[in-house]
Amino acid sequence: MSKLKKCLYIINLLERKGPLSLNDINDYYQYSSLYEGEDFLPRTFLRYKDFIDETFPCTIEFNQRTRKYELHRHKALYGEDDSLYDYLLSAYHIEGMTELALKHRDKIVLSGAPTGVENVQIILEAIDKKKGIECEYYSFNRKTVKHQLLIPYFLRTWENRWYLAAEPDNRHHGISIFALERMGDITLTEEKMFPTHKITAEEYFDGCFGVNHSDDQKPERIRIKVYGAQVEYVRALPIHESQKEVETTEEWSVFEYRVVPCFNLYQQLLWHREKVEVIEPLYVREEMKDIVEALCSMYK
Repeated sequence: MSKLKKCLYIINLLERKGPLSLNDINDYYQYSSLYEGEDFLPRTFLRYKDFIDETFPCTIEFNQRTRKYELHRHKALYGEDDSLYDYLLSAYHIEGMTELALKHRDKIVLSGAPTGVENVQIILEAIDKKKGIECEYYSFNRKTVKHQLLIPYFLRTWENRWYLAAEPDNRHHGISIFALERMGDITLTEEKMFPTHKITAEEYFDGCFGVNHSDDQKPERIRIKVYGAQVEYVRALPIHESQKEVETTEEWSVFEYRVVPCFNLYQQLLWHREKVEVIEPLYVREEMKDIVEALCSMYK
């Protein structure tokens, strides 16, 4: 059994169960599909621990007081936002299942991988080297291809796509959003190019729904009522990262968000059909009403 799979098992076990002694780990391990009749010996476990510390976005530390092993995320590298940690760890899980996934490919149905991923490496290289990028960019709206010279700021995934927040070199329109799947012939500039704006990704996307950003609108407090079993789905997969459940009954729950109302937000709320009702603010409720009435008129 590969070292990678066993390390992933240890990480998942400590994430689910919390701090454990080596005896505890072996007790669980005996019921694992990975178990081959041999427990983790202290020396072997320490080798796996060192491999995890060097390879994965987390570390395993031994607490001398409790005599238990604890899993810690690399906060120094990943900060308080766990999205990059989760994304990278999922990549290791995919690598670990490659052999069995190929063997049983007729038993697996997947949605497409995020588009534009082939361009992520060169854009990260541009950010690392403080270079601009040149590319040919296709516009869905204009149905044209335009040469772009961009100063990259941030990368973000949204709805199975990779996006880049970047500053066009003419600097007339501030920061704009570009889909990586529509970029072709990407090259780095010879000279260094520095951003005009001093802003973090967290500040730029504050209150945004997905990649929709507006300099003119501020985040609103939006409340929705979710009915029946749909409550569990919204709890399990939040509509927005700011989601808070503020009222709960047996029939419905109220969720609150801090977000800028936009096309993508309305589209997401409509996805839940009659199981979601916008409560406030009134103008957002009225906008949803207008959308629903427009839909109804199409089916008369």
